[in-house]
Amino acid sequence: MKTVLHVISDRNRHRLPLLQALSKAAEGGADVIQIREKKAPAAETYGMILELQQQLRLHGLATKVFVNDRADIGIAAELDGVHLAAKSLPIQVVKQLRMQTGWSGLIGCSIHALDEAVAAEQAGVDYVTFGHVYASESHPGLAPRGLQSLHRVVDALSIPVIAIGGIDRANVGAVLDTGCSGIAVIGAVLDAQDPLVATRQLKDEMEKSRTHPKIPFRLPSFPQS
Repeated sequence: MKTVLHVISDRNRHRLPLLQALSKAAEGGADVIQIREKKAPAAETYGMILELQQQLRLHGLATKVFVNDRADIGIAAELDGVHLAAKSLPIQVVKQLRMQTGWSGLIGCSIHALDEAVAAEQAGVDYVTFGHVYASESHPGLAPRGLQSLHRVVDALSIPVIAIGGIDRANVGAVLDTGCSGIAVIGAVLDAQDPLVATRQLKDEMEKSRTHPKIPFRLPSFPQS
């Protein structure tokens, strides 16, 4: 089982129109597109997701769509996953919503330290995202956690760990050598003039890794609405 690539949206970091850039990333081989809209109204985010889903269907792409923070939108749009942040609903509450509604998506969350990772696994998330591994424009002035910290989290958990933060073609091999389940990027794809080419090049570098993930990231198999 190979590692997976998550591409995360950012309204402030894209050369092409955002939906076009995300669609091209999907064409280039992104396994997951995560829509992260921290300030947009729910209706706007929902509409953006529906438009992205339509683009993926038109191109016959199997790329999965996750949403950051908004469990309500994830359930309403029957998305493949919801990624929780520090100020999101508690993990247990989202798990209850999943059970009550019959929604079948994954639940992930961001963590930044080993104790947070262990607590998240105990709370029942399906995966965690750990970072930032390298210096990142998303976290200016904050020291990166580094590969050793990533490796400790991977070793400690029995769920998939996705690495994030400053990852690109030049360093992705070293990141995957930790045994993580995949990577998440923003700038490495969205800052590129051609997100499709950038995604393909990143996936090519990932394919070269001889290190298998400790825990495979198993994508949901149900179709998008």
